[in-house]
Amino acid sequence: MFSCVSFLDSHVDRIYNELRELGYDATAPLRVSDVSKVDQYHYHGTQSIDEAIRKLGINSSMRILDVGSGIGGPARYLSTVTGCEVVAAELQADLHRTAEDLTSRCDLGKTVKHVCADFTQTDLGSGAFHMIVSWLVFLHIPDKDKLFQQCYDHLKPTGTMYIEDLFCKGVFLEEEYTHLQTGVFCTNLPTKDAYASQLAKVGFINIEFDDVTEDWKSFVHQRYLDYQANRARHVRVHGEVVYTEQVEFYGVIDKLFQGGHLGGCKIVAKK
Repeated sequence: MFSCVSFLDSHVDRIYNELRELGYDATAPLRVSDVSKVDQYHYHGTQSIDEAIRKLGINSSMRILDVGSGIGGPARYLSTVTGCEVVAAELQADLHRTAEDLTSRCDLGKTVKHVCADFTQTDLGSGAFHMIVSWLVFLHIPDKDKLFQQCYDHLKPTGTMYIEDLFCKGVFLEEEYTHLQTGVFCTNLPTKDAYASQLAKVGFINIEFDDVTEDWKSFVHQRYLDYQANRARHVRVHGEVVYTEQVEFYGVIDKLFQGGHLGGCKIVAKK
């Protein structure tokens, strides 16, 4: 069994394979409208970001912190659609370097700044951000108290945090827990009540917890089926090894959601 972190580290270049499929060579300038078709690794892609933009009222006057920004897909899309400034913080060096390259080629260097750092140990500006956003990242960070305190401290007064994440809906079976540890790199998933309690503990208020489990359950199942159905295409573009590891990962996520103990949520909390 592989970990999702090692998969991302080992196959960061799969984004470049997809860009070649779209007709871009290794150094060509990029259009965000094209790149956003293949650089969104969370559920529902740009549709999810559009929902966050509407819900939060993100606009060009705002400074946004994207925690666990990966290869920068959400940060680039946010900045392009709204004109906001985004600081994109990513722990993994390979993902960070790829994000910087893609952002530069999209000519977004003035509005999207990439930082390679452990957010839980880094000061990116106390009270410097109107909003914090994060898509499917907090599940990988065990110390939620430290994480949420950092988020709170980085927000301006009355700032808002938007999270899409996984949570625990029931007691995991031993096999499920093993999959979470080794296949998803997740060791500390809170329940709904624990999530809200941990946020409130550091000072967040007006906490909205939207359980989107059924929607995500359908999404990941269809994604798993579609990926297998398009095996020939994916092997041609990425090779057999990447296909095999990706389909295994998709299968693990599908199985966890189908088991009924893993949940998906969208959380809004205010400082």
